[in-house]
Amino acid sequence: MNQIVNRLGILIFPLAATLWLASGCKQERPQHTDAPAQTLLAAEPESDSAVRNASARASPANRNVTIQPLSGRAFAVRDFGSAPNGPVNEVLAQLKTQALAGDGAASYAIFLKLFECNTLNMRAAKGLPIRDNDAAEQCEALSAADGITSTEWLSLAAEQGNIGAQLFYSMDPASALGGEAAMLRDPDATLECKRKATGYLEGLASQGSADALLQLGNAYQAGVLVNEDLVASRAYFEAVRLSDPSLVPVQQIKGLEKEMSSQQLSLALRKGAVIYGSCCR
Repeated sequence: MNQIVNRLGILIFPLAATLWLASGCKQERPQHTDAPAQTLLAAEPESDSAVRNASARASPANRNVTIQPLSGRAFAVRDFGSAPNGPVNEVLAQLKTQALAGDGAASYAIFLKLFECNTLNMRAAKGLPIRDNDAAEQCEALSAADGITSTEWLSLAAEQGNIGAQLFYSMDPASALGGEAAMLRDPDATLECKRKATGYLEGLASQGSADALLQLGNAYQAGVLVNEDLVASRAYFEAVRLSDPSLVPVQQIKGLEKEMSSQQLSLALRKGAVIYGSCCR
């Protein structure tokens, strides 16, 4: 996998179901080993600091995520990073100690590698064509246990402050837990997963993340991650529009507005301006 995705926002949602169905939303932490820490991840260039003015963006945990500044303090993720090159067992050995020592970029890189391998192995098992034979060969050493832990690494990277991991984590907790039936079987895990996901989105949105604002707009419209609130949904989309009009899902907003009264729409636009003023101006 050369690149999981270039833009999150609207384009990420078709990928969300694949991500969560492949990996699940589990909270166990990866176990520590004594494998030596090496350097598959480059240090963050000094020149990047000029555009990483928010605390999350300034964190070394995000050195493998590329940020695009928008208007004011707003920003979007331009590149969510690539899986490290090399055999999966070597990637795990070289990054695991760094990750368990608190390096969010290392934890996220492990997740990207495991996700790439899980995806390639599933395609191979179904007899589907593999475009990148070199990447497939690098995944041959992936064990069943390694595959299962991909979401634990995602969860750890999110806890360690990696923006890409936090956005991925927040996509679809219902699918993460195996659908509506699984949510009913374990309501406590469902609530905790939703709470953490919402917290990540709200935290990133408060720092100007257009991707998080978009996800919150979708979440309040869908009513899965949070209770449905069309006014809140439209307000978050308005904050995105004020940050960068090219990012808003125009047709989705038109459909949303058809379900709202004129009073609700007016309130939503006012709230959106307040959100933008607080996070992004």
